[in-house]
Amino acid sequence: MTAPVPPLPPLTDAEAACAAALASLPGMTPVRLTRVLAGASPIEAWLALRSGEHAVDPDGRFRGAARRSCPDHVLGAYREHRITVLLHGRAGYPPALLGDPGAPAVLFALGDPSAAGGRDGVAVVGTRSATPYGCQVASELGRDLARAGIAVISGLAVGIDGAAHAGAVRAQAGTAPVAVVGTGLDVVYPAESRGLWEALRITGVIFSESPLGTRPNPRVFPARNRIIAGLARVVVVVESHVSGGALTTAEAAARRGITVCAVPGSVRSPASRGTNGLLVDGCVPVRDAEDVLVAVALAGRGRDAPAPLPRSGSLVAARRSSRRARGSAAVAAPSRDRAVPSLSAVETRVLSVVDDVPTSIETVLARSGLGLPDVAYACDRLVESGVLRSGEGWWARA
Repeated sequence: MTAPVPPLPPLTDAEAACAAALASLPGMTPVRLTRVLAGASPIEAWLALRSGEHAVDPDGRFRGAARRSCPDHVLGAYREHRITVLLHGRAGYPPALLGDPGAPAVLFALGDPSAAGGRDGVAVVGTRSATPYGCQVASELGRDLARAGIAVISGLAVGIDGAAHAGAVRAQAGTAPVAVVGTGLDVVYPAESRGLWEALRITGVIFSESPLGTRPNPRVFPARNRIIAGLARVVVVVESHVSGGALTTAEAAARRGITVCAVPGSVRSPASRGTNGLLVDGCVPVRDAEDVLVAVALAGRGRDAPAPLPRSGSLVAARRSSRRARGSAAVAAPSRDRAVPSLSAVETRVLSVVDDVPTSIETVLARSGLGLPDVAYACDRLVESGVLRSGEGWWARA
């Protein structure tokens, strides 16, 4: 009989300080951070960057910033805001993300990280431009799921996300809620959600992979959605427009084999066009918390309810086909008065799945079928070659 693998110990203060300092370096994206920490402890990675000897940073682009930064001071700022620094694979890191291909190397937590320790979390997501009907349904789902012992996961945005979390908080004796945000944990966004943020800090946990001071950026939120999906056993989309950001969470879940459910809405409501499209795609319809609990029970027994299977007539399928067509067109005509450098097989594969418009890391991983380190390295090489341009968590053809 194989002996159980003992859990890794919590981070030491020195390790937490270096991990936070690495994540806080100017220009350090989550993808680059994963590469920097691959096969190295935070202390080893920090010392290598600071000395200019890290293999991932041969040109020393981070050396100057690392020499001007003090890890102890950085950690002090996080502790001043009552934020815990978590490292992939170490104690306290959410277990549901350990096997996830897009899991962040460093995660910050405001509140109690153990609130995300179970595997029966349900993500309740949807549009910011929610209708009263959608907000009421989301609030009731959040309340009833929390009372049933389910951790309600969402993005703390206004609209559906906020309504679901407000319902979970009102459950009081229910399971602690979990949020994942795209800003630094010292930047409350939206500002009107400050009371809800404080409630989750006290009763649950808020996660972010963004360092302190990170302001809202629309391009970051699709990357944030992969973490929401990765934490959940089931994803429920309450309301979504046909191009709504909640659909990126549903797509991320479907790629991971996670059950996706949708709440039916009026065929005349623009806020329900995306969710009704998901139902056409074969997602599980949800009327109340009982339907969600059935989906959770099935998933827990390894009998997942159907994930989205695009059909030719659905709005969501049309949306995906349109994106694929843009990507194919870009591959078919790579010459844009620019000489394309000699590329490796992995770089060619990555380039073929990146669109002219910003393409999130989640999309690149899913389309290429490659692991995060390979994608990160290839994208960095393609950016250096001038073939791609990059931003926070995305790439696009140059």
